[in-house]
Amino acid sequence: MFLDIIIFIVILAALIIAHEWGHFFTAKKFGMYVEEFGIGFPPRLWSKKRGETLVSINAIPLGGYVKIPGENGIDEELTEDQKAIPRERFFASHPAWQKIIVLVAGVVMNFLVGWLLLTLVFIIGARPTVVVTDIAADSPALSAGMQQGDVIVGFSNPDDFIAAVNAHAGSQFSFQVIRHGASVALSVVPRVHPPQGEGALGIGIAGGGAPQEPFFAAFGDGLVSAAQIFSLIFMLLFKLIASLFGGPSVLSYLSGPVGIYQATAQASSMGVVYVLNLAALISINLAALNVFPFPALDGGRMVFVIAEKIRRKPIAAKVQYVVNGIGFLLVIGLLLFITVRDVMHLL
Repeated sequence: MFLDIIIFIVILAALIIAHEWGHFFTAKKFGMYVEEFGIGFPPRLWSKKRGETLVSINAIPLGGYVKIPGENGIDEELTEDQKAIPRERFFASHPAWQKIIVLVAGVVMNFLVGWLLLTLVFIIGARPTVVVTDIAADSPALSAGMQQGDVIVGFSNPDDFIAAVNAHAGSQFSFQVIRHGASVALSVVPRVHPPQGEGALGIGIAGGGAPQEPFFAAFGDGLVSAAQIFSLIFMLLFKLIASLFGGPSVLSYLSGPVGIYQATAQASSMGVVYVLNLAALISINLAALNVFPFPALDGGRMVFVIAEKIRRKPIAAKVQYVVNGIGFLLVIGLLLFITVRDVMHLL
């Protein structure tokens, strides 16, 4: 468990640093004044001045930030230290195209990291697996003690496992699963006449694994996979907004820190390549989430930049503070809701 926690922290920290470094690097290239490069959100645990930038590690590990004066407009309230900074180095003083590049740079970094990690996965290859993704209530699988994330031993694809289950309908069926690195023996009686849509055991399963590929093939397949995952997540976010207005709910597809930790523990028990694959998925998730045009996210800030360009005049800092503040609270509220749901599901 301790090793799983370390892997979880290292993955999140590395992906956050990659994202914020994208903002930092491009901002510095355009001559912007970067006050702080923060990992996590305050309260502050540690800090050190590097040139003109304060590097900080903070207590709430849910993200990070690069602080540039003038992010919310040229009329934002300034501290005494900020008043000494030349106005031409403020974020708001730069052309719209430079602002957009700085805002999108973190997204690009997360996408590139995800792409490269998926390339590594295809180069290394992964043995075929069958993983339990869902368990229905009052099902034989639930009674037998099966859990989400169980890796079913002895089957290379879902079809083979389904055929074996159906062949034992109405009789005892024994098999093994890998759970958190340990082998667990299970015994169950598959249903002869299961409810519609559930199957004989009442579980959802997915196949995993990838054959080894040469470098250039892996490089191309990694890019295609990263783009497909990005587009799926991006559309899922639009469906999440639509669900607030009566559309189908997609909350069951979302995970918070607890869910991500569970996935990390399962991946680490299956091998390094599955940890790399999980890190790639998280990185591409971060890219899609941050570019989404919602207040407080990078995509939401880009909307302000584009709106200012169209209006040909700045949007008041107070307006940006209020809109981004509300957006931030909504994001944190959703995260807390998902975390509570994940904890309740775990219990």
